[in-house]
Amino acid sequence: MKSIIGSRVLFLFLGILISCVETGDYSLPEIEVLEPNVTVNSSIEILISTFNDSGNDVLDFNSIGTGLVIQGYVVSSDEAGNMYKVLSIQNKPENPTAAIQLTIDAVDMYSFYNIGRKVYVKLDGLGMHDNNGVLEIGKINGGSIDRIPFFNNIEKDNVLRSSEVAEIIPRELNSIADINESHISMLVSLNGLQAENKGQTYGDLDNTFNVNRVFNSCVDGERIIMRNSGFADFKAQSIPDKSGMITAVVGNYRGDFQLFIRDTNDVNLTEARCDPIFGEDFQTVTNNTNLDIDGWINYAEAGSKVWIERVYQRNGYAEFNPFRSGDASNIAWLITPGINLDEHEGEVLSFQTQHAYPDEGHDPLEVLISTDFNGEEGGIESATWAPLSFKVSYLENFSSWFTFTDSGEIDLSAYSGTAYIAFKYTGSDTNNENMTLNIEKVKVSEN
Repeated sequence: MKSIIGSRVLFLFLGILISCVETGDYSLPEIEVLEPNVTVNSSIEILISTFNDSGNDVLDFNSIGTGLVIQGYVVSSDEAGNMYKVLSIQNKPENPTAAIQLTIDAVDMYSFYNIGRKVYVKLDGLGMHDNNGVLEIGKINGGSIDRIPFFNNIEKDNVLRSSEVAEIIPRELNSIADINESHISMLVSLNGLQAENKGQTYGDLDNTFNVNRVFNSCVDGERIIMRNSGFADFKAQSIPDKSGMITAVVGNYRGDFQLFIRDTNDVNLTEARCDPIFGEDFQTVTNNTNLDIDGWINYAEAGSKVWIERVYQRNGYAEFNPFRSGDASNIAWLITPGINLDEHEGEVLSFQTQHAYPDEGHDPLEVLISTDFNGEEGGIESATWAPLSFKVSYLENFSSWFTFTDSGEIDLSAYSGTAYIAFKYTGSDTNNENMTLNIEKVKVSEN
């Protein structure tokens, strides 16, 4: 969000520091910055470690010392309106190892704390808290944290600009799965991303609510949210229907990592999309209900149990568990919709499994393919089903239970026509063959 009044007051505050440059356009004037006379005696890393070790909701920096000063490089920008009253700084312009967020009661800070600007933060009167997953520095107000007042001599008392403006090189991450807590408030780049839904704009055109746009990784199949403000200048722009690199500041909301772009220059989607021929990640399921996804068949050949929908820590998956069914035989089929293999070449199947409570000698899962199945429950047992070879390990060590593992790529290139993939569980509750088994991220793609 931008404020015209805030901008005017900000430039008035700059006062005699401004030296105008006659360029014939309306670009921002150059600002002379003198190097502050301060001594850095702490670091972002030390503050984060101290906060985590304290076990407190709020860390008052005065409780650990006075006259503490840290330094960092600005990586955020509110110029396009997608970031509001926050300043993200990291410890180095390239290959950073720590970052932190400052909460400041000001808008249009990009003209003062521009990207790459080295800053010094004097910590007297400040503190830190965990703001829904993001460690944040602000003004101590009793037992809580407020925004740092911008116009209360912030340049003198709290956040001092250095004369140095460095080139910021985003921290390159191989995949979404590589993001961890150390990257929060840091500028990173991720390749091989694409919007999950085609044709979306960055924001909602009819309101100013913040929106989540989901992006998928062509590298590891993971998903991540891009969080966009309803006041962003670019909210009406369409997200390119391509894949490629995104540069963003990493956020977090109650355990879910998020991406915050400064503007659309951070989005470089120019490559062909990597949409699978078929994919199901079970993210629309409802916890503890019989699995009922359009096109899928959930069929009990023997026993009373069918596959169910599960959600744990906001991740959905399919589960079969015959425990306490009282059935002597449990045979349950979970079959994909028909997949056209004639329009592609080199098709491969992949999926993930996890398990718990394994029974010695019990191998419950078969993965089968049929090209003569008619797509109806009544035709399951009369169709020709060929077994597919995949990797799975039923580990006895309980510490490894409930850990998703990859099946590896399963070659489907020998098959043609419309194919159906079946996940068939065979077990028995009364014979103690009742392992819990989960299926996730089912995908058929071109190799």
